[in-house]
Amino acid sequence: MIRPTPILLLLLALPGIGFAQAKNLTFDAKLKSVAVFRDGYGFFVREGQVKLENGWATTSFVPTAIKGTIWVYAVDPSDKIDTLITTHDNKIAFTNAADLKANLKDKIGLDLSIELNSGQKVDGKLDRLLDDMLLLQMGSAYSAVPYSQIKSVTLTGYPIKVKIDTKDPNKVTTLGIAYLQEGIKWEPSYILDLEGGVASLSLRASIQNTTEALKGTDVLFVVGSPYIANRGINDMVALMPPSAAKVDSGKDGPDHEKEVLRAAPDADDVKPATQAAIAGEEAGELYYYKKPALDLDPNDVAMVSLLDAKVPIHPSFEWNADGEEVLYNLNLQNTTAQPLTTGTVFVLEDRKPLGQDTIKYTPAGGSASLHLARGIGLHVDKKEAEVKRGAPVDIGKTAFIPVTLAGTLTVTNFRKSDAELKITKTMRGKVSDLSVGGKISNTQILSGEPNPINDVEWKVTLAPNQTKTITYTVVTYMSAERAGSPPVPGKADDGE
Repeated sequence: MIRPTPILLLLLALPGIGFAQAKNLTFDAKLKSVAVFRDGYGFFVREGQVKLENGWATTSFVPTAIKGTIWVYAVDPSDKIDTLITTHDNKIAFTNAADLKANLKDKIGLDLSIELNSGQKVDGKLDRLLDDMLLLQMGSAYSAVPYSQIKSVTLTGYPIKVKIDTKDPNKVTTLGIAYLQEGIKWEPSYILDLEGGVASLSLRASIQNTTEALKGTDVLFVVGSPYIANRGINDMVALMPPSAAKVDSGKDGPDHEKEVLRAAPDADDVKPATQAAIAGEEAGELYYYKKPALDLDPNDVAMVSLLDAKVPIHPSFEWNADGEEVLYNLNLQNTTAQPLTTGTVFVLEDRKPLGQDTIKYTPAGGSASLHLARGIGLHVDKKEAEVKRGAPVDIGKTAFIPVTLAGTLTVTNFRKSDAELKITKTMRGKVSDLSVGGKISNTQILSGEPNPINDVEWKVTLAPNQTKTITYTVVTYMSAERAGSPPVPGKADDGE
């Protein structure tokens, strides 16, 4: 190994000779923004400024990207990306000593691997250029390497090379690297705070980051989930040969190695974030909530506020009369300019919890209904009895008996305020005599079944201490065997 001489040590104490701070050819791809999807991946965008060298640039960053999603671009629209190469042999071209010195003049501070004409290899950081030699720093030691003895020079830790089609192949320009990568996700949750008759809705995003540090990064939280064909498959560009990721120094050189920057830890060490469930209606068009300048270290979890808005609410009750329970609902109108993504909502009134439910995807201008608790302020009762039975009727090979049932639904409001109540009930057969504005909302006709299935609905408003009674009749055909024997005598009368 070439070792420092007293003259060399004196040179090291002098102001830098040819010590230039600007880097030619290389650029740092700094993370600018990331769009985070709920099902465990993100779209990362990086940019860096570079001074091209004969149309080429190189970077130490290698994205661990989903296959087919790597996009290298030039910010200048007049420039086009021609070729992207992943290599472990990023050599600096030169034909003679003068040519080499000129090519290295703005690469001060970069790690180099130098092969001498004798076959010896010397690795270190380029410290400065002298008239007939260069100085490499190797830890606390320095080596002086004459240009005339150099056979080849390779940039260490810069495995990505980019060829740009441009009119000015040596200009300063900005390049970007964008890609989809697994290992980052977010989950939404809401707080609905009711105070003094005013409802305040807050949307929070819990973000889990298992990839890389976010430093002043713009984060876009995506509502929706597009189909990704190559999930779980890394792009070929990301599959570097091991020698590109780490370069060992020669046996006579210092004991250190240069790590290549990657978008994520090795796949064997870190598993991607678990996929989160996405509501089916959110899988179409996308919407982006933006959180600027977020800092978040790998494996950290953060909760950030995305939306705060006043929204109209309207309380109501719901009783499925096939059961006994009355539900207390809160109807919410989305008067904001953006959709509400599917997520849990915790409701409080005057700092007291009312309940938690899941709000489904609600577009701008739409409405959502939240089930919060049992409606204990309403008392309900139901009765149903047979009032008439007709003679058997043959339908196909089976004898059926038309049975007329009469039902009564009774509701009493013990609250101090009006109560709006929606009542639903499922009835099998021919429905008639629906009181209090009842209507059939849906009917299903089943093959081989004499009775249609009807969804019946009433909407009523009860003043405090008011009781309302709802009546209905339904004629249902029961098999003679099931209805019991003997049937009521008489001829068939169409169920009346």
